[in-house]
Amino acid sequence: MTGASARHGPDGRPDRPPVPPRRQAPPDPLPELVARLRGAGLDVDAEHLLDALWLAGRTGRTGRRAPAPAGDPPARTEPPSPAGTGARPSPAPPGPGTPTAPPAPPRPGSEPAQEPRVRLHTRPAGGTADGGPDTGALPVGVPAAAVLVSPLRLQRALRPLQAYRTGAAPRRQALDEGATAELTARAGGLVLPVFRPVTRRDALLQLVLDASGSMRVWQRLFDELREVFGGLGAFRDLHVRYLHATEDGRAAVSRSPRRDGAPLHSTDRLVDATGRRVTLLVSDCAGPLWHSGAAHRTLHRLAGQGPVAVLQPLPQRLWPRTRLHVTFGELRRGQGVSGAGLLKVVSDGPPPPPGARPVPVLPPTAAALGSWARLLSGTGPARTPGAVGWVSAGQEPARPVRARRTLTPLQLVSRFRSTASPTAGRLAVCLAAAPLSLPVMQLVQRTMLPASGPAELAEVLLSGLLVRADEPGTGPAGDEPEQWYDFAPGVRQALLGPLGRDEAMLVLKHCSEYVEQRFGKGGPNFPALAHAQLGRSTATGPLPAAGRPGGPGRGAAADAADSGEENAPTVPQPFAEVAADVLERFMTVPLHHTSPSPGPGGEDHPALAAAAALTRRYEEEGMVQYLMDAVQLLRGAAENSPAPADAALWARYAREVLRLWRVQGGRELLTAAREAAERATADDATGRAGHRDILAATLHATADDRRRRGERHEALDLLRRADREYAVACAAPGLGPEQALRLTLARVRALETQWRLGGDSSLLQAAVGMLEAFTDIWPDQHHRPPALALAHGRTLLRLAGAGQAGDQARAHARQAARALRTVVGAGAGGPDAGALEPAERDRALLDLTDALLRAGPEHHQEAADRVEAALSATPPPSARRRSALLTRAGRVHTARYEESGDPVELVRAAARFEEAAPGIPRDAPAHAALLAEWGEALLRRALLGDGTREERLERVVAAVRVLRGCRAETPRGDRAFARRLVLLGRGLMARHRLTGDRVDLREGEHLLGLAAQEADGPLESARCLLEVGQARFEAAQTLGRPARLDEAADAFRAAADAARRAREAADSERSAAESATLGAQAEHWRGMTYEAAGRPRAAREAYGAAHRAWRRLPPGTRPTVEPTPRQTAQRLAELA
Repeated sequence: MTGASARHGPDGRPDRPPVPPRRQAPPDPLPELVARLRGAGLDVDAEHLLDALWLAGRTGRTGRRAPAPAGDPPARTEPPSPAGTGARPSPAPPGPGTPTAPPAPPRPGSEPAQEPRVRLHTRPAGGTADGGPDTGALPVGVPAAAVLVSPLRLQRALRPLQAYRTGAAPRRQALDEGATAELTARAGGLVLPVFRPVTRRDALLQLVLDASGSMRVWQRLFDELREVFGGLGAFRDLHVRYLHATEDGRAAVSRSPRRDGAPLHSTDRLVDATGRRVTLLVSDCAGPLWHSGAAHRTLHRLAGQGPVAVLQPLPQRLWPRTRLHVTFGELRRGQGVSGAGLLKVVSDGPPPPPGARPVPVLPPTAAALGSWARLLSGTGPARTPGAVGWVSAGQEPARPVRARRTLTPLQLVSRFRSTASPTAGRLAVCLAAAPLSLPVMQLVQRTMLPASGPAELAEVLLSGLLVRADEPGTGPAGDEPEQWYDFAPGVRQALLGPLGRDEAMLVLKHCSEYVEQRFGKGGPNFPALAHAQLGRSTATGPLPAAGRPGGPGRGAAADAADSGEENAPTVPQPFAEVAADVLERFMTVPLHHTSPSPGPGGEDHPALAAAAALTRRYEEEGMVQYLMDAVQLLRGAAENSPAPADAALWARYAREVLRLWRVQGGRELLTAAREAAERATADDATGRAGHRDILAATLHATADDRRRRGERHEALDLLRRADREYAVACAAPGLGPEQALRLTLARVRALETQWRLGGDSSLLQAAVGMLEAFTDIWPDQHHRPPALALAHGRTLLRLAGAGQAGDQARAHARQAARALRTVVGAGAGGPDAGALEPAERDRALLDLTDALLRAGPEHHQEAADRVEAALSATPPPSARRRSALLTRAGRVHTARYEESGDPVELVRAAARFEEAAPGIPRDAPAHAALLAEWGEALLRRALLGDGTREERLERVVAAVRVLRGCRAETPRGDRAFARRLVLLGRGLMARHRLTGDRVDLREGEHLLGLAAQEADGPLESARCLLEVGQARFEAAQTLGRPARLDEAADAFRAAADAARRAREAADSERSAAESATLGAQAEHWRGMTYEAAGRPRAAREAYGAAHRAWRRLPPGTRPTVEPTPRQTAQRLAELA
C-alpha cells in the first residue's frame, strides 16, 4: 500500500515496532522522475505526466533488468500486458510531505486486480457485420465522432435565415385579431374577419448531396448539416436529395445516396418556378457530373429560379483543382423581396463567361455560412466578401487528365508536408497509428485534434497518401459499404518514422477515453466488433509496433499469420479500449454469450431469457430503454444464430420491435418488424402459430399506419393478407384454448378494421359467426372468458349500426345486449370478475347502454337505470367516466323523445349534455362530438315552433352558440365535418326566420354549400345539397330575387343525382331506403321551385319524377319529414 512502510517480514509475521529497519526506504520516484524530465528540457504538467506513467505501465521496460543488490528483496517482475487488457490510470503524484514507501512484495501466485477491459476493432475489409463464432467478437455500435467542430455555433450563425422572405405570394394567411376586432366594431357587430399574409417560414430548403464516389466520405457531414438546418426553424420544409450521374452522363436525383437505392428522377424535381426553394449543394466539385458539365448546367438552371449555393468541404487552397471556377470578390443582394436570387458580384478578376450565373461557394464554417445567411435575408451589410463559382448553361465536358508519374513513398510524404497545413500534417501522422476506416479516422481526428474540421481531413484524403481498399467491408442488409482506406506502399513507415511506440499508443488511449465517456449517451453510432474474452483479446500478441506496416484488417493476429502461425484469427487492429462493465451495460449482449449453442428449435436460446427479463423490467418500471435493449439483444442474437434457432429469435425480435413501434412510432421500426416476421415465417419449417401470429400482427399494424397516412387501398390489401395469416395461425394443430382465443380475437379486430375502411358489413357477419362458433366449442361452457363475450357483443353492436334495416338492426342490438350483460354481470362480482381490467368493464357498460338504445323502446328504461346506477355508485366515477355516462343519459332522453315526441325529453337531453361537457378535454375529439349532440338537441327543441318569439329566439341562439363551438373544434377533413356544418347552417337559417337578419341568411347558405363540398360519399352529398336548395329557395322568397330560384332548382337536381348514385351503390337496405327518400324529396322540392317561378310544365315533370322515385321505396318505409308521397301525388293531381 503506497504511503506506508512494509508491515510484514519474510515469514509473514508482523514486524515488531521497536526493531528499526535495516535500511532506509527508497525515496519517492515521482519527484526524481519530474526532475529528470525537466533536466532534459521537457516542461511536463500533470496531464503529460499521467500519460507517461500510463504508457510505462502498458509497454514495460525493454532489455534485461540489472541484477538486484545483495540483500534486497527480489524486484517485482510483471509479464507484458496481453493484448486486450488495460490498467487503470496511474494515481496522481503525491503532494509535498506525503510519506511514501515501496509496496509490499506480492504473495506467490497473486495477481494484481485489474479492471476487465474490452478492445474494439473495426470490421475487417471484406468481412461481415458480425464477428462470427470463430472470432469471439460481437457487433456493437460505437459513438461516432462529429464532423462539424461546433454544430451549435453553426446553427447560431444561420439564425438570420429566419428573417428570409421569398418573392412569391404567401401561401398561408393568419387571422389579424386586432384588425378584425376593429372592423367588426365599425360594422356594428357583424363579424368581418381580416387576414394577413404569413411570410415567415414560407421558403423550402433543398439540401442536395453530390453522390459521387469521392463524396462518400462527406455523408456524415451532410447528415449533421441536415440536423442543423432541420432545427433552425427558418423553413417550411426540408427536402433531402442526392445527385447522381446516370449511365449516359446526365444528372438525376433520388432519395437515396446509392444510385440503385431509390428511383432516379430528372433534375426537374429540383426546380421551383415560384422561387420559394433555397438550394444548397454539398459537393467537392470533382465528380463525374462536374467533369461532364452536367452539374454546371443544373446549377445554372436552379440559379435562375431561386437562391443557390455550393458548400465545398475541401480546403480553399484545393479549390483551383476542382471543376468549378471560383473567383473572390464582393457579393451584393439584388433589389426587392426576391433580391436573394439576383446576386451581383464585384471582382477584380477576369470577366465571367457570357450568360454565366454566380453561385456562392461556402466552406463548412460558421463565419462563411453566417455571411451567406445574412446576405440572403438582407440583414447584413450591403456588400459581403466571399467566393463565387460561375456556371453556364452550355458548359463543355473537361478534357481527359494525363496520368501522373509514380512517386516514391518519401516523395509522396515530402510533397504532402510541403503543401499541407500543419494540422493536416499532424492528422496524417495520427492516422498512421490507427485502422483506416472512415469512422475511425473521424474519431481519431476528433480526439487527437479537436479544433480541426472537415478541411484538414480532406487534405489527407486527397493528398495521394491514401488509396481506397479494393474490398470494402459490407454492413448489414441495406447499409452503405464501410469505407476503408490504406496507405500507399511505404507511406505508413515514412509517416511513422519520427513517431515512437509510446506516441502511437496515445492514439489508442485518447480514442478509448472518448468512446468510454460517450457510450449510451445517444447520437449516431458506427459498427465495430467487441472481443468477448474479458481482459484478453483473441489476438495473443501485443499491438504492432509503430513502424510496422498494417493496413485495414491488420493487427497482431495478421502479423502472426504472416510469421507462419497456423489458424491465426484475422482480427483488425484495435482502435479503442473500454471497460467491460461499460460495454456490457450499454450493449446488453453478455460478452460471454457471444456464440451460444442453441437447443432444438432455438426455444432455449439464452438471448430469449435475457430479452424476457428486460421486457419484464420495462413492464414494471415503464422505462423504454429496457425495451430498446431487448430489441438490440434479440437482433444481435438472431443475426448470429443458425437455423432453426434463428426462426424463434426473429419472431421474438419482431414482436418486441412491434411493441417498441407502438411506443415510439416511426415507419423504420414497423418495416423492421415486418421484415423480421416474414423471415421468421420463411425460416420456420414447422409453421408454428406464434410466428404466423406475429406476421399477421405486423401486417395489421402496417395497415393502420397506411390508413393514417391516407393510403386506403394499400391498407385494405395488407388487412386481407393479415386475415389470411391469422386463418393459418388459427388452423395450426396443437393450439391451447388460451392461445386460440388470443388469435381469434386478433383476427376479429383485423376484420373490424377492414370493415371500417371498406364498409363491407359481411366482414362483421363473418366475425360474429367466428365468435359464436368459438363460444360453442369452449371447453367450460359455464365459465366462458369475459373477453370472448365482450368481443361478441361489440361486434354485434357494430353490425347493428352498419346500415341494416330497422328490424334486423334491433335484433342484432338485442343479441349484443345479451352478450354484454354477461360481461357487466361478471364485473359486478361474478366468478370471472377479475378476468377484465376495470377500464374494460367500464367500457362494457357504455357499450351495453348503446346496445339497449338500439334494441328498441322497450329497452330504454333498462338503459336509463344502468346509467343512473353507475352515476350514483360508490366511489363516484372519475370525471371522464362521469362525462361518458352523462352523454349516454342524454342519448336516452333523445331516444325517448323520438318515441313519445315530448319536448321535455329534449330539454333533459340538452341538460345532460351540458353537464357532461366540462369533464372532457376541449382538445379531444370526443368534446366536439358531444357539442354536436348537445347543439342538435337544442336545435331540434327550437325548431318545434312552440312558445313565444323571444323563447324561440333564445333557444335558437343557444343552439347556434354551441354549434359554433363544435365547428371550431372539428378539423377540416373530419368525417363528421359536413354533418356539423349542416347543423350550424340550419341554426342560422332558423335565427334568420326569427330576426330577419340577412347576415344569418348569407352565412347559413355559405355553410351549407361548404358542407356539400366536404361531403363524404354520394349519400351525404345528397343530404347537404337538399339543404342547400332549401336555403336558396328561402333566400329567393326573402330577398325577392327570382333568379335565386334557378340556383335552388340546380341544387335540387344535383341532390337527386347524388341520391340516385347513392342508391345504386347502397350496400344495405337502410342506405337504399334513405337514398330513395332523398331523391324523391329533392324532385318534389324542385317541383315546388318551378311552381314558385311560374313554370307549371317543368313543375309537373319534377313532381312526376318524384312520384316515380317514391314508388322505388322498399315496402314498409315511410319518410319521417316532409314532403311525403301523399303530398307529391296531391301536387301532381292539381297540376294535371
